[in-house]
Amino acid sequence: MTTATLVIPPVYRLTLRALLDGKRTLALGLLALLPVIPAIVFASAGEIDPQIFWARLVQRLIIPTVAAFVAVVIGASAIGDEREDGTILYLLSTPLSRPGLIVTKVLASWSAAALLLTPPVLVAGLIALGSDATPGRILWPIVGMLAAVLCYCALTAWLSTVTRRPVVIGVLYILLWEGSIATFAASADRLSVAAYGRVLAVEGVIDVNAPETAAPVAVIVLAAVTALAVRAAARRLTRTEMP
Repeated sequence: MTTATLVIPPVYRLTLRALLDGKRTLALGLLALLPVIPAIVFASAGEIDPQIFWARLVQRLIIPTVAAFVAVVIGASAIGDEREDGTILYLLSTPLSRPGLIVTKVLASWSAAALLLTPPVLVAGLIALGSDATPGRILWPIVGMLAAVLCYCALTAWLSTVTRRPVVIGVLYILLWEGSIATFAASADRLSVAAYGRVLAVEGVIDVNAPETAAPVAVIVLAAVTALAVRAAARRLTRTEMP
C-alpha cells in the first residue's frame, strides 16, 4: 500500500484546519518569527561574515529550537487534541485504516508546521545574507528544517498514542538534547533528529556542525525514523483503545 493510498483527504483537511485555527497557532506563528529578529539586528550591525552568522542561526536556533518546538507542539496536537475531546474514539470506530489515520495526521501536522516556519526562515535568510544570498544558501537550510520537522511530527504523533503529555516529553528532549548536548557534542549528534537536518543544511551553508554523513544517508535516516514512528503509532491504535 503506497503513501498516496494511505492518505485520507477529509481527515487531512479537517486536521489541517484545526491545527491552523485558534490562539495556539498565533503563539506558534510568533515563535516562528523569532529568527527574523537576530537577522535584523545582525543586518544593522554586520560585525561578522554574513554566511557564518546565517550558519550559526540555522544551527543553533532555527532547526534545533524553533522548528523543533513548533513541530512537537503541532505534531502532538494532531492526535492529542482529539484524544482529549474524545473525537479519536469516533475515528477509531470507523473502518478507516489505522496506518492511514496516522499517515494523514502526520502529513497534516507537517503541512501546518511548514506553513508557519518556511516564510519566516526565508525572510531571515534574505535579511541575514543580504547581497550574499543565493538560492542554495537559503533553500538547503529550509530543506533540512522541513525534513527534520516531518520526523518530529511522526515521533510526537507516536508519543500522543502512548502518553497524554507528549509535548512535555518533546520539550524536554528539545531543551536537554537538541538545543544543547547534540548541537555541540560530535558523538551525541548521531542520535539527534536536528543533526540530520543540519546535514542537509550544510549542503548550502558553511560552518555548520553536523555528523560526518552524506546528505542521502541523512535523508534515509530521517525517513527510516519517520516510518518506524508511524508504524509504532499505527500498531498502538490497532491494539489499544484510546482513552
